Amino acid sequence: MMSRNTKLIAVFVALLIVGVAIWQLKSKEKIQNITSFEECAAAGYPVMESYPEQCRTPDGRTFTRSVAMQEGWQQQAVDEIGLTLSYPNDLTFRKEIGDNDGNIRTVAFYIEKGDQNNPEYQLYALYLADKEGSAQDLEKAKTGMDTASIKEASIDGYSGTEGIANANDPKKHYLTVVLKDGRLFSVSTYPPQPENKELTDKIIETFNFQ
Repeated sequence: MMSRNTKLIAVFVALLIVGVAIWQLKSKEKIQNITSFEECAAAGYPVMESYPEQCRTPDGRTFTRSVAMQEGWQQQAVDEIGLTLSYPNDLTFRKEIGDNDGNIRTVAFYIEKGDQNNPEYQLYALYLADKEGSAQDLEKAKTGMDTASIKEASIDGYSGTEGIANANDPKKHYLTVVLKDGRLFSVSTYPPQPENKELTDKIIETFNFQ
């Protein structure tokens, strides 16, 4: 027969198991009830440094902070890659499509101010549609970057890297490179002035891939 102490221990263990199970169930329900970035952040889950910010729940879901279009900005669509974005009204937009007999190879666009050959500000984005990318390509993108400037980056949930490219060249520029659906997508900023990078970051915050 079980001793009184043994019975008490068995009851305690059983209650502990039931308590843990109830806690896990409630915790799971709490996580599943999260449906937005704000709810995720308020629950104390990690917020990633990205453009825009993202919050990840323990069950692997990711929520992106909504970024409202700023006053005085206009919206633009790049249908070839399912992208919408916004930029200040005093900047101009132009797009270049590279294709072979109707098959798109590259999708590029510029957002700029001033002379195209000597701009006050220029954002240049390039999507390599016909070439598969990999993590190794992201590592290669770091070649020639100022090592002190390299850090992780994200564009609308797609992860990659950023830094100052061609660091020892007169044409050095800020460069952000990410993998989007197995293809490289890069955004460059020139001239490489902090205020230009700040503007690019604000524009990138409006990037939304459908």
